[in-house]
Amino acid sequence: MVAEATKPSSDHLDLVTLLDRGEAFRAAVEELAEDGNIAWIGEPDHADDLVLRTVHGDLTGQLRGLHVPLGLGLTGKVHRAAAPAWVDDYFGSPVITHTFDRQIRSERVRRLLAVPIVHGEQVFGVLAVGARCDGTFGDRAAEHANEVAGQAALALAVAERARHAREAAVLEERSRVAADLHDTVGALLFAIGSGVAGLAETSTGNPDVAAQLQRLQTQVAEATNALRTSLRTLRASPSALALSVAMQGDCSAFSDRTGLPAELIILDDPPELAPSRADVLISAVREALLNVEKHARASAVVVTVSRRPSGEIIVAVTDDGVGLGTGHAPGLGLSKSQEAVARVGGALRVTSDPHGGTTFRVEIPC
Repeated sequence: MVAEATKPSSDHLDLVTLLDRGEAFRAAVEELAEDGNIAWIGEPDHADDLVLRTVHGDLTGQLRGLHVPLGLGLTGKVHRAAAPAWVDDYFGSPVITHTFDRQIRSERVRRLLAVPIVHGEQVFGVLAVGARCDGTFGDRAAEHANEVAGQAALALAVAERARHAREAAVLEERSRVAADLHDTVGALLFAIGSGVAGLAETSTGNPDVAAQLQRLQTQVAEATNALRTSLRTLRASPSALALSVAMQGDCSAFSDRTGLPAELIILDDPPELAPSRADVLISAVREALLNVEKHARASAVVVTVSRRPSGEIIVAVTDDGVGLGTGHAPGLGLSKSQEAVARVGGALRVTSDPHGGTTFRVEIPC
């Protein structure tokens, strides 16, 4: 029984657990899901929701991937309060909402305990354990769950630091390569371009030679632009690069689904965003593309990325479709995206051109 749990925790965490987020979560739920119990971890989603991505000891699978809004159920209540709580009679408890009674009942859970996963000021989620027998949890069970959650939080904090260290090392090496390319290939292309331009000025009497030199000038210009693009990519932080890759993947997926061209244009290098803000931004772009797919009757879409001088990132999704109708009201998906963007201090606006076409504009502070 959970109430009698006295299993001592290890004095140190396995190195793999320390450096692997998934392994840290799996170790936590496996330790609590003993004696026929079930345990899960809710991780923050792009909004204030939690998503139950790590579940152990379940019978039906109904809890896997479940979204838990802030304050709902015991897991959502602990997420909002950032403090441990438990109920010894789940279905009779008046202190929680019963939003998830169907899922809890399917797992035969009788009582539930949940604790926040916190390290310092960083909240990683909520760890919960459900018992399938009658009884009481008590302080000992809460202390044990807190200890397991603390181990998981420490592992996640170490993993985050290790990730940042790896990213810094990769960025340093890529910056060095970019500098070498700029000083060697860039200088060589400049010299070739200058030489070809000089030859073109002295070869005006031979049309064939002039045409060949013009082609060479065009090729040098294209190679220079390609080099600039590569240097920009090399100098981008891994997080910023991942953001661009994610949006390019969404554009490609849109084109695969619809057969319509969707072009990503990066006017300014994306800033490095916190993971929660990046998730909100990517989710909003996906929702905008989905709206274009469902309603716009467009023939093309352009996604542009830019930055304000003050640092905010702006992503605009523009189509050439029929535009918004009179009295248009945002649907559930778009409303949820607007709320999620607002929670991180940003704004999502939808405007329509009188001559057709719609622009979804997302602005998020860094």
